[in-house]
Amino acid sequence: MHKVKIIGFPIAKGEVLDSMPSELPIPEALVPLALSRDGDDWDKMCQQLPDFGFINPIGNMHITHLEIDGVRRSFH
Repeated sequence: MHKVKIIGFPIAKGEVLDSMPSELPIPEALVPLALSRDGDDWDKMCQQLPDFGFINPIGNMHITHLEIDGVRRSFH
């Protein structure tokens, strides 16, 4: 199974805190959704992250990269 992390910066009060780089590990159970090319799967994965004790990055994080097995790829 791949190790996947979301890399970016937190958003607080509508501002990107670019001085605070953050990493959000993706639980193994959600990796297939994270790596899917289907936008609906990405949304499902994000919505399930709080069930694993992590924040939903949508609206809470400015994502810059997706790290897969230690290799960073530009997110957009």
